Amino acid sequence: MRKRTQGVIALSLLSLLAAACGSSATGGSQSSDSTITLAFTGTLTGSFASYAQQMQQGFNLAVKQLNSSGGIDGAKISATYRDDQGQAQNGPVVAREFCANSSVRAVVGFSFSDIAVAAAPVYGQCGLPVVGAAVTSPLLSGISPYFFRTSATDATQGSQMGDYVVRVLGIRRVAVLYQESDYGQGGDAAFTKTVRADGGTILYNQGYQLNTVDYSTPLTKIKSLSPQAIYIDGFYNETAKIAQQAKGLGINTQLMGTDGSLSPQLMSLGGHAVNGMLLYGLFNPTTPTTAAAKDFVKIFKKAYGQEPSSWAALAYDAVYAISNAAKSAGGTSRQDIERGLKTVRVAGATGTVSFNARGDRQVKIIVLQVKNGQFTLAPKQ
Repeated sequence: MRKRTQGVIALSLLSLLAAACGSSATGGSQSSDSTITLAFTGTLTGSFASYAQQMQQGFNLAVKQLNSSGGIDGAKISATYRDDQGQAQNGPVVAREFCANSSVRAVVGFSFSDIAVAAAPVYGQCGLPVVGAAVTSPLLSGISPYFFRTSATDATQGSQMGDYVVRVLGIRRVAVLYQESDYGQGGDAAFTKTVRADGGTILYNQGYQLNTVDYSTPLTKIKSLSPQAIYIDGFYNETAKIAQQAKGLGINTQLMGTDGSLSPQLMSLGGHAVNGMLLYGLFNPTTPTTAAAKDFVKIFKKAYGQEPSSWAALAYDAVYAISNAAKSAGGTSRQDIERGLKTVRVAGATGTVSFNARGDRQVKIIVLQVKNGQFTLAPKQ
């Protein structure tokens, strides 16, 4: 997923904040034969902190579950955390810190693709395996032999959503608003290409900047074109604003969105305006269909008193992919885990988790619909 821009933060400040936000259950930088460390990194503060906070919940739950059953290949798991603050320049800083800590055997996380892109070469140089749980940029495909992800690429998801709109829903006249970033542009390119290939028409295709407040100009134009659907490729803050302003202009056409809006914040910010919106994702907590998904929802609700999000499920699956990789390789070294991840196959909360030669996951999206303040499985799949 995800790319955003903020002011430059001094690296010394990052180090101080990392020390405050990070923690390690063992407190040391070296591991014994009986203990290993899994690291988590993401944007844990700021306007888009909910993505990483939800991932962290899934990560922590998986670590707790594994430790309760003996750990990974007999080794107990310690967890350490770092906040990258949504800054691409902080990705390599965090990576170097994790690389230098010999107890860290694998890393999970990343809220934004540009941070993962900046950090991946550092992890590759020190041979530290990474499993991204929310990053979708095609730039990450094959970026390093040590980089894998449980999330699907923008190209995969955008293309599948395009097929869904035309072939399943029978919608052929679509207006598109997309975020001007690697995330929005990548998803938009795949979606619009597929809609056109399937016989649909893109009536309007316009980008917008992150943190835009007023969408009246593009929405007024869209209203005059009478589309059957408006597809919004971006994050929940802007998607909620667009939905509210569309309703305010009397636009009652079907609204659609992406996994970037799969957050409870969409409903909190958008209210009634987002009711009925269709969005794609890889996990549905309200009607889990597999035994692994049902078990995950049950233990998550017991632990946190709420339903899990897609991001929590994807991070949970990332930890179990690492665990199974170590077991199949017969060891918990960085090299063992990297080798095991290449052939791992896990029945996860989000479906079967396995990786191709480029570290990508081949998976089919599901379509969710906002109904009464919740994400529910859409009637048509």
